[in-house]
Amino acid sequence: MTPTDGALRYDEGVFIGYRAWQRGDVEPAYWFGHGIGYTDWEYESAEFAPADDEHILGTATIVVRNAGARAGREVVQAYLAPAEADSERPARWLAGFASVTAEPGRRATAVITVPRRSAQVWRDGGWRDAAGGHVLEVGRSVADRRLTVDLRNGTVAG
Repeated sequence: MTPTDGALRYDEGVFIGYRAWQRGDVEPAYWFGHGIGYTDWEYESAEFAPADDEHILGTATIVVRNAGARAGREVVQAYLAPAEADSERPARWLAGFASVTAEPGRRATAVITVPRRSAQVWRDGGWRDAAGGHVLEVGRSVADRRLTVDLRNGTVAG
């Protein structure tokens, strides 16, 4: 980008970094959140418990199993996405994460507190709850999401 008349305009809005890559036709070599490990993980279940708190949207509980032959560590990532497509908002954004470890064949539980702010937008001079509801997508990276919880009705897909 080149400044014009001494000013550099930033017109991307919220579509920067991995949020911008999701809109394009080109994939990066490594998606946001991509990690390299020495074992494989299966995502077995996800639940979301809403909170009665002005600062916390709720708590996600995700059960993963080390399906590989070696002990390992996994960073379980939770992304919020609008329940209905919205061209003014990113397809999804990181809402929280937790690290777990497990021996081969063992399960681990990740507990992720999702801040209310992650489900809000800046409008009319303040943070407001976004209309239309959200889904919570959990997985290994922004491009490798394994389970989805519809926060409008609590159903799980994946």
